[in-house]
Amino acid sequence: MNDEKKPKKQDSDYTNDPLKSVVHEYRAEFRKIVWPSKQVLFKHTVTVIAVSGLFGAYIALLDGVFGFGLRQFIQLVVR
Repeated sequence: MNDEKKPKKQDSDYTNDPLKSVVHEYRAEFRKIVWPSKQVLFKHTVTVIAVSGLFGAYIALLDGVFGFGLRQFIQLVVR
């Protein structure tokens, strides 16, 4: 068997084909990604859900207050 490793392709090998060049660049960038651990991902997910719920409740409260105020104003004008 041949124990020699295949030589890595040089960047110049990809200059002839634009598609291969783009794929090579994407793969190189994809290898640089640092994925979060399960614990960090879980904490961030819970935080996003909690903050979204709080903002939703705040907007619902504002909607209720402004709706009530608008109904009261309309009743004053109609009478």
